[in-house]
Amino acid sequence: MLTVVELFYDFVISTLVGLFGLHLITKKGILASKFLGVFFLVFCYRIFIAYFVTDGRLVLHPGFIHAYSPFHFLAPVISFLFVYFMLYPQRKMVWWHGLLFVPSVLHLVELLPFFLGPMEIKVKEVGLIMKYHSLIKYPSEVSYFSPQTLATLKVSNTLLGAVVSFVLVLIFIRKNSYKRSFVLNWLLAYTSLSLLSIVFIIAYVMGIIGFNNLQFSYADLLMNLAAFLNLGVVLYRPALLDASTFQSLVSRLQPEQRQAEPEEDAEKLKRYEASAQRLEEYFLTQKPFLQGDASLETTAKMIGISARKLSRITQYIYELNYPDFVNSWRINYIVEQRKIHESWRAMSQDLMAEQAGFGSRQGLHNAINKLHNISPAAFFAQKDEE
Repeated sequence: MLTVVELFYDFVISTLVGLFGLHLITKKGILASKFLGVFFLVFCYRIFIAYFVTDGRLVLHPGFIHAYSPFHFLAPVISFLFVYFMLYPQRKMVWWHGLLFVPSVLHLVELLPFFLGPMEIKVKEVGLIMKYHSLIKYPSEVSYFSPQTLATLKVSNTLLGAVVSFVLVLIFIRKNSYKRSFVLNWLLAYTSLSLLSIVFIIAYVMGIIGFNNLQFSYADLLMNLAAFLNLGVVLYRPALLDASTFQSLVSRLQPEQRQAEPEEDAEKLKRYEASAQRLEEYFLTQKPFLQGDASLETTAKMIGISARKLSRITQYIYELNYPDFVNSWRINYIVEQRKIHESWRAMSQDLMAEQAGFGSRQGLHNAINKLHNISPAAFFAQKDEE
């Protein structure tokens, strides 16, 4: 009989992550959200397969044996690309990204004869697992590699993906000094938990956790800590997956490009980072630029600094005066709405300007012309094609 935890894990969590995955893949947004959607679908599929191979159900459903095996090579790739495009949302897929999928494709191809073969060979495979009381130390002939060698390759591939993702986040933080960003704290926690999860995976493969006759184990939950974190973040801050959310990471100047005023205190400049983070959080969560309460004085009061300091922050961190900083968020908001909602593409510039907080078509025109040196029509046509 299933416990409450098993019921919640097998049916509630699986359904939730599956729906989130489909939603993220089908909605318009940044490329990272697509990979997070695939990540959730793979996680859902893993829970689905796990249900049929635990608690004796594998004997009744031998067709599910090895059904997840190719995904052991695919999941780390999806995870890495999710992290990569979260850090660099302006980049696009290139040829070398395709090479990352080769191991999972090759493994799927070698397993196709087994998947498409008669049920008798699957029953035999399950019988060997039960006889030798192990998932990796039994004489299987399904794959080119032995189960033990294949398990080592899977763990190594997973470890490599987790380490590279973790190092990528650390390098990004060190290079850009965005150490208090919610997005980067999320990615740092995610990649850290991915590394921690591998400890439990290795323990399982080595038999430290134990075969336990293919019963549900709380170790299964520990192996998926990183996935649970992603689920929690998406539930807590779903707006993070909109492209406009990442504009602050893209538009910030590199530290070496920032211009200090004569005799400006270096320590004071470092504190600008924290205030800039509060500014971005305020604009992201409250969206004051859509209403009429985005004045310099009002915003400064809301984030707890002086108007003079706020003005200096936008100039130093973004190389924009405060009005241009506000207008950049309004423009990005329109771009994102046009990607998500077809109705926005049919809107007149007057209506878009009003909806985004510009107040008038002329305000929209002046902002785009100043920030991008192009007309609104040409600017939005370019963005619609991206």
